[in-house]
Amino acid sequence: MVIIALLAVFFCPTAAQAVIINTLSGTGNTSAPIDDPGWSNVGLRGIGTGVYLGDRWVITAAHVGPGSIVLSGTTYAAEAGSMLTLNNAFDPAKTEPADLILYRLTTDPGLPSLSIASSQLATNAGVTMIGNGRNRGGFKTWSVNQSTSPWTWTESSTNVNAAGYSYEATRAMRWGTNTISDATWVQYNIGTQQNPDLREVRSLVTTFTLSSVYSDEAQAATGDSGGGVFFKNGSNWQLAGIMVAAAGYSGQPANTAVFGNVTYIADLSVYRPQILAVVPEPSSLLLAALGIAAAATLTRRR
Repeated sequence: MVIIALLAVFFCPTAAQAVIINTLSGTGNTSAPIDDPGWSNVGLRGIGTGVYLGDRWVITAAHVGPGSIVLSGTTYAAEAGSMLTLNNAFDPAKTEPADLILYRLTTDPGLPSLSIASSQLATNAGVTMIGNGRNRGGFKTWSVNQSTSPWTWTESSTNVNAAGYSYEATRAMRWGTNTISDATWVQYNIGTQQNPDLREVRSLVTTFTLSSVYSDEAQAATGDSGGGVFFKNGSNWQLAGIMVAAAGYSGQPANTAVFGNVTYIADLSVYRPQILAVVPEPSSLLLAALGIAAAATLTRRR
C-alpha cells in the first residue's frame, strides 16, 4: 500500500526539499551537469520549484502557485493577472483543471527557451530531474511490521526490510537521474478537507530503486513540486515533465525517502498544445526572427 502526497506537503506541512540522490554523500549535483539539460531555467519558487519556458513564461504545479521566482540568484517578479491553468479537456472523464499553471514574469531573464516533449516517454527512458530544496541526511534502515494499519516502522539494523534516507534542514538546488517505470493518471487534493480541490494529472512515474552501487538515482521530496524533468531526444534536450507528487509507504516516517518510493511527473506531451498556444517553441521564435530579417532585407533591396 502506498500513500500519495503533494510534494509541498509530504506527510505533514514542512519546508521545501530537494531531489534526494543515492550518491555516497548525497551532497553533490548542485551545479549544472556536464551535459546540461536546462539547469539555469529551473529556479526556486516559494516553497517549491518553477521552470522558465521562454518569452517570460514560467510553468509550475498549481499547488505551488504563481509568484516571484529566483533564477541563477536573481529574483524575477510575476506579472499580476497572468496565471493560466492547464486542463484535462483532452480526456472528458477526468477533472478539468490539472495541477499545472503558467504565469508570466514582468521582465525577461534572458534565458534560452525550452522545447517541450511531443510524445510520451517510453518505459526505461532515462531522465534528469532538477528540484530546489532541503539536502539529504543520513542512511537509515527499518524493520517494518506490515500487519498493522498503518505499518509500524522501527529504526533498526536487524530484521531490516526497508532502507532510505532522512532529510536535513538546509536547502540547495540539485539534479539527479532516473528512468521512467510507468505512466498513469494520478489524483489528489490540493485544497483542504473542508474545501477540497481534486486535481488529476496525466503522469510519468519514476521509482527510487536500491542498487548495489552508488549512483545519481533520484527521488522527489517536498518542495520539488514544479521542478523540471528533462529527456534527451537524440542530441536535443527537451522538457518532458513537471514533478507534482510522490508516493510513500503506509506509515512511512516523515522527512524520509525510502527505496521503492515513486515520483509522479506531469507528462507535458499531453499538455503541450495548451502550452504552445501561449509559449512559442524555440524553433518558432527562430523562424519568426528569420522572417523579420528576411523582410528587412527585402525592404532594403527595394
